[in-house]
Amino acid sequence: MSDESSEQILPGGVAKGFLRDNLEVVCFAILIIMFFKTFVGQQFTIPSASMRNSLMIGDHLLVNKFVFAVPQWSWEEKLFPMRQVQRGDIIVFRYPLDRNTDYVKRCVALPGDTIQMRDKRLLLNGKLCTGPWEHHILDPQDGPMPGPWPLSRDAGPSERRPADLPLVWPFADADALAMDMQGHDMLDGGFRDNLGPYTVPPGRVFAMGDNRDNSADSRYWGFLPIDHLRGRPFIVWWSYREGGNDDTNANVPEGPMGVLSNFADGARHFFSRTRWDRTGTIPR
Repeated sequence: MSDESSEQILPGGVAKGFLRDNLEVVCFAILIIMFFKTFVGQQFTIPSASMRNSLMIGDHLLVNKFVFAVPQWSWEEKLFPMRQVQRGDIIVFRYPLDRNTDYVKRCVALPGDTIQMRDKRLLLNGKLCTGPWEHHILDPQDGPMPGPWPLSRDAGPSERRPADLPLVWPFADADALAMDMQGHDMLDGGFRDNLGPYTVPPGRVFAMGDNRDNSADSRYWGFLPIDHLRGRPFIVWWSYREGGNDDTNANVPEGPMGVLSNFADGARHFFSRTRWDRTGTIPR
């Protein structure tokens, strides 16, 4: 039998060549990643101690961006795991005063709830709201201490409202709301430890960091619009100690060189600085 008669003719489009084959794979992978980051989930790193010890500096989270999506049809809500935000949810959201910045806090009050801060304690609809997630710092050397924090437990001195501040909560300022900004610059004291009572308006929630003495949250910049929510963390896929301790803020990379620097640092200290006990845990 001749070589010509035994030659196999490939269907058109099969023999594309090495470059085209791999380019298609790369493009398809990029599309899948972009779809996943836009509609399903996204990686998020805890940069500061505002949620300590519920979330630690250097916790790398996967955020479920689908859970708070607004269904267009009733069958969507039945078919997919979509729901409204609930009290106690840890939430990732666009910071109202800078929408290019993502924050992570805990939702403590929903529209229609009445909130009040009394000597650092949160009163929700007239009842004390506390638990193991609430932390206060009595001694910086000991770090944040977990709750619960009844009124009979010393939570440290409270910051009082300065006498020269207006009686009206400034976050309800009409001009600020008209600009769709829910607050002003972070106040130095004043409303952090004693505030209210106030009712959470429609379309807003009240968000607070679990590390109550070290968190810039709704006590400073006001109510959080629900449409600013980006998702809910569902797993800590890696936890890494920046600087080898629990107190050094995470380095947020700016540009390709920052990403490479973070990658090199993580690779160099991967085994010594990884919190193995937190990696793979579910945030509560």
